[in-house]
Amino acid sequence: MKTLITGATGQLGTLVVTHLLNHLPASDIAVSVRTPGKATDLAAKGIDVRHGDFDDLPLMTAAFKDVETALIISAEADNATRIAQHRTAIDAAKAAGVKHLVYTSIIDPRADADFTYSAIHLDTENYIKESGLKYTLLRNSFYADLLLAGVPHALETGDFGAPAGDAKITYITRNDLAEAAAMVLANPQTHVNATYDLTGGKAVTHSEIARYIADTTGKPVKFVDLPAEVHAGILGSFGLPDHLVEALAGLYVGAKKGDYATVSNDFQTVVGRAPQSVQEFMTGALK
Repeated sequence: MKTLITGATGQLGTLVVTHLLNHLPASDIAVSVRTPGKATDLAAKGIDVRHGDFDDLPLMTAAFKDVETALIISAEADNATRIAQHRTAIDAAKAAGVKHLVYTSIIDPRADADFTYSAIHLDTENYIKESGLKYTLLRNSFYADLLLAGVPHALETGDFGAPAGDAKITYITRNDLAEAAAMVLANPQTHVNATYDLTGGKAVTHSEIARYIADTTGKPVKFVDLPAEVHAGILGSFGLPDHLVEALAGLYVGAKKGDYATVSNDFQTVVGRAPQSVQEFMTGALK
């Protein structure tokens, strides 16, 4: 029986595979991807590459064949689409005989959260629990990696902008979240029906992040608290879909209410070390 990762050619999935190879032989790992041709590097390592699609129940069921433990990584889409996709993946896993599902959720998933994607994750968590399968829920905080998108503009203008006010957010690196997922996949029997809040070790403000950028680059950078409508306009100008713009706007609204400021020690429990700090991550990325 194999351990399978969905979305293995995505940014998080790629890192999960890399970490899992430190624990399991490639022959014990399978991946499910929409476009198998993009996973030739994984196939070359001896990993079983399978064609899967969250919109296709029979195809997804076939992808889960002979799999004992599977990690479901959410794809990008609007709420209704993703909820349906996740339910299809769970139904397929159960039909194929998967015993244990691991799911990348979000911290504090609520149907009424300002961060609109939160409702997706709550529905998926509940659907997994109702399936009767063993599960592990990885409630991931927000990627520190996403902060790098604002760095070029900050270095050019001196302004690091977001509608964040003095909100504190427990950012954590994508690599740390991938390592935590790999640890669970490598030893699922020790994480049965567990829920982990995977946060950074400190909740940071955007003013602190601006200072990290300035200290690392030696350039004058300050935080600018953007009006929400200005920020939404900037995101829209990048061609981001409306549902993503809405979700990101809601993230900051919720953060100002303190929704994402609570630090958890669950990462250290799972991985055995403290998560990389945002300051360490930014310093390493900008050197």
